Amino acid sequence: MDLLHSSGVRSIHYLQTHFSHSQGYFLSVSMAMDLRNAFYLLFPIWFQVQQAEAIKLVWVAVLGDWVNLMLKWLLFGERPYWWVQETGYYGNASQPMIKQFPMTCETGPGSPSGHAMGAAAIYYTIMSSLIAAVLKKEGHQIRKWCVRVSLWTLFWCVQVCVCLSRVFVAAHFPHQVIAGVVIGILVAESVSRNQKMYKAGLCSYLLTSLLLLSLALLLYLCLRLVGVDLLWSVEKAHSWCQRAEWVSVDTSPLASLFRNAGTLLGLGLGLHSPLHALTNRGVFAKRTESAIYRVICLSATLVLLQLFDSAFRPPVHSGALFYLLSFCKSATIPLATVAIVPYCVTTALGCKREKVL
Repeated sequence: MDLLHSSGVRSIHYLQTHFSHSQGYFLSVSMAMDLRNAFYLLFPIWFQVQQAEAIKLVWVAVLGDWVNLMLKWLLFGERPYWWVQETGYYGNASQPMIKQFPMTCETGPGSPSGHAMGAAAIYYTIMSSLIAAVLKKEGHQIRKWCVRVSLWTLFWCVQVCVCLSRVFVAAHFPHQVIAGVVIGILVAESVSRNQKMYKAGLCSYLLTSLLLLSLALLLYLCLRLVGVDLLWSVEKAHSWCQRAEWVSVDTSPLASLFRNAGTLLGLGLGLHSPLHALTNRGVFAKRTESAIYRVICLSATLVLLQLFDSAFRPPVHSGALFYLLSFCKSATIPLATVAIVPYCVTTALGCKREKVL
């Protein structure tokens, strides 16, 4: 593994040396592809475009990130920014100097890359949905083929950019981001084949959230009993990050676990709430009215979520309370998107709606 890691460090050093002028771009890509943006941005947009596909998007994102957590805990993957400072591979020779950035110092294990895996799973789901919609429409086969090729080309361009950005910031080795992309696609394809998620009841959402939490915590406790601390990477982050303020508990494995469980439960609560049922009792008489309603809902949702994210920051030094508040905050996001905002907009507009026969 030392040989693989050392070649990865050389790749990081090459990118940081020869593409230093693109630092802003790589940092922006790495920030934009954080999984939280899928819930704060992509899900609200997709929900107003096609609700069923938005539901699938959340399931793919949550289950994919849970699989990523399990693999990280089982594979014990190193991260470049601490491996290069701990290894004895270089002996008396000087070790390569790699830069660190605020988003470098993530506290979870490094393999596979969560950013790469999440981006692959989410955008694979989106591209597959768009292609399926295009193929349903009547049109020339050559035009459909061009659209299909264009969308998949865009998908792979995004994946390459994400992988390069995570390597550039020294958060991952190249083999970790490649593994993330491959596993992310496999997870998206597997979840998409399950049609039961579209008809899942509130009990199914609750049980699934509890199952994800229980299995992860059970693995953590079992390995802890045999002397394996799955939070070993948190200590390494604190030891080797250049600036203490760059290390955030929000990037810890347990934080992502509670966020994902909260998000899935919040989606279930939203879809099966009385507010959502009242909002969906009718349809707008005119298509233009429906489009305006969706734009208003989307705008209100995006503004509300950004304000909520800025105003509600769980205290990072509160231990168990932080994870509980993170769970509640994550549950509020899909609940507001699916039920609260649409109901408030419908009530405020007072639009005339026709009952569905």
